[in-house]
Amino acid sequence: MNWKKIFTFGRSQETEVNPEEAGISTEALSVVKQNSNSRLLPFYRTDMYTENPPELAGLKINTKEDEAEELVLKLRKELNQLGYHAFICDHERSQIAVIKGTDQMDILSVQQTNGDNYDISNEMVIKKLEEWHKKYPFTIIGADFDWVEANFIVFPGKKDLKSFAKEAYKFCPDIVEQGAGSLGELIEEMEETKKLYLWWD
Repeated sequence: MNWKKIFTFGRSQETEVNPEEAGISTEALSVVKQNSNSRLLPFYRTDMYTENPPELAGLKINTKEDEAEELVLKLRKELNQLGYHAFICDHERSQIAVIKGTDQMDILSVQQTNGDNYDISNEMVIKKLEEWHKKYPFTIIGADFDWVEANFIVFPGKKDLKSFAKEAYKFCPDIVEQGAGSLGELIEEMEETKKLYLWWD
């Protein structure tokens, strides 16, 4: 894994991006500008395994941690109709990316979200979330190469929640072992937030 690329990734992204080159339409750009006065920065597809030049995948804007989720939800509501996705793209919740796509799993593909430490590939993450989404629909609001966050549209019922939490724990042990602390606390956390949060250390 090219860790050097990961930790130096942001240094080349300080110049403003040409929205057309980033695949952002005039209509989508207008939505972004109506909701944020941030500079428009280039957003690149995550590539941790090769030395290939970074591939431009869209644009990103700066935001504040406590405003990120609200802004993402507002942008998604308008951008999805135009064929774009908005999502929090960094762990600090300080940046929001906009990419072209009709399937929210495109977010995981662009970010190459994976659990490599547990031999869980990006393809496996996407397959598992597609499986869960069919049972309990959710909206992905954020992701990077080692985490994904989603808001449930349909939350698992009382009978299903424990088994679902067990399945999530098995797929992503760190959410309990380095997060909630126990399966019971994970269930309480999910009930309180109505979120699915996976994170592989």
